[in-house]
Order: sequence, then C-alpha cells, then structure tokens
Amino acid sequence: MEVNKANLTKGFLSYVEAKRKQALYLKLFFVSATFIVLAVLYYSYSIVKHANDNVLVVSTGGEILPVESTELEELYKALHCYSVSYYVNSFDVNNIKNNQARAAFLVNQADLNAVFGKYQYDKAYSDAINKGVVYRCNFDRVEDLQQVGNGSEYQVVFSSTLSVMSSNDTKKIRIVSNGTLIRVTPRYPENPTGYYFKNYVQEYFPLN
Repeated sequence: MEVNKANLTKGFLSYVEAKRKQALYLKLFFVSATFIVLAVLYYSYSIVKHANDNVLVVSTGGEILPVESTELEELYKALHCYSVSYYVNSFDVNNIKNNQARAAFLVNQADLNAVFGKYQYDKAYSDAINKGVVYRCNFDRVEDLQQVGNGSEYQVVFSSTLSVMSSNDTKKIRIVSNGTLIRVTPRYPENPTGYYFKNYVQEYFPLN
C-alpha cells in the first residue's frame, strides 16, 4: 500500500496545531480562573475591611440613623447580649442541642453548664421534648455596662424576657444576666460580633 506523504504530513501538522491550541486554551482557562479567584478574595477582603463603615442603623420608622465607630461598638455589645439571650434560653423539641452548641461560641462553657443544669433540674428540657413546651427568650436592654480591668473587658448587666409556652398557658420570666464581656476573634455565623462572656450568671424573676 502506498502512503500519501503529503496527506500524512498535512494530518500530522493539523494534529500538532490542534494540540497547540488546546494547550493555549488550557493556559487561558487557568489564568482566567486564577484572576477570578484573586478578584473574589480581594472583594471579600474589601467588604470585611470596610464593614464598619457600611453598617446602617435604621429606626423603627425606617429612618437611617448616623452611627459613629464608638456607637457601633456599643451596638455590637448589645447584639451579642441579644444572641446570648436567645441561644442560651430559647429551645423547643427541635433545637435544644443546636441552640446549646451555638451558645458555646458566645459564653464560657462552664458557666453555660450551670444554666443548662438548672433547666435540666427544672425539667424544662423534658417538658420541651415530651410535652411540646416552647421556651422563647427576647432581649430587652443593656442595664449597665462598665469598662473594667485594663480597659479591654466590660462588666455587663442586661435583661430579657423568657416566655414559656405550653398548650394551656404562657408563663413569663424576667432574666437578669451578668457577665464579663471580652474580645475574641469574630467567627461567622457563630459569633459575628467578636465578643464572648466569661463569669456569666443569670437570675430569674417570675412575671405572672
């Protein structure tokens, strides 16, 4: 069989050209992907870096209120107290373990164990699981906030209202919380404010 050298050469050159283009496209793909990843990282960094400047405080009437950096820190402290009120004291049959786990990012575990132990002793968890009782806690206000130690810690007192809802009625309990607030590395979504309570205790006052 006679081999057509011209066709063979042409086919080989076409193959080489195709492989060259394939390599070029592959390089362009990796360069583009790298550029996109770097752009996303830079964009994320910019968002985090300027987050404080972009926080908006809105009144109940929908009006955007001006906020200084010091006011923003006070807002973060209040938001942390809000989260602590909810995750430490709110639970139902579906989220006991999940809320306890979230609370561990906000409050010292040994102090949490004392709070959880009281709910266990009072059969609150048992009632939630077996009777469908729902515990919902809403943050009310920061009652007192004092800078302590070397200025990096805060002694905070805040109040919240716990609603214990059963099929028959709703009981309300005022909770007064006291603890030392310290700075930690923020962790989203578990602890976005970057605050953490140690020496945390709660007092309970029935409202009805």
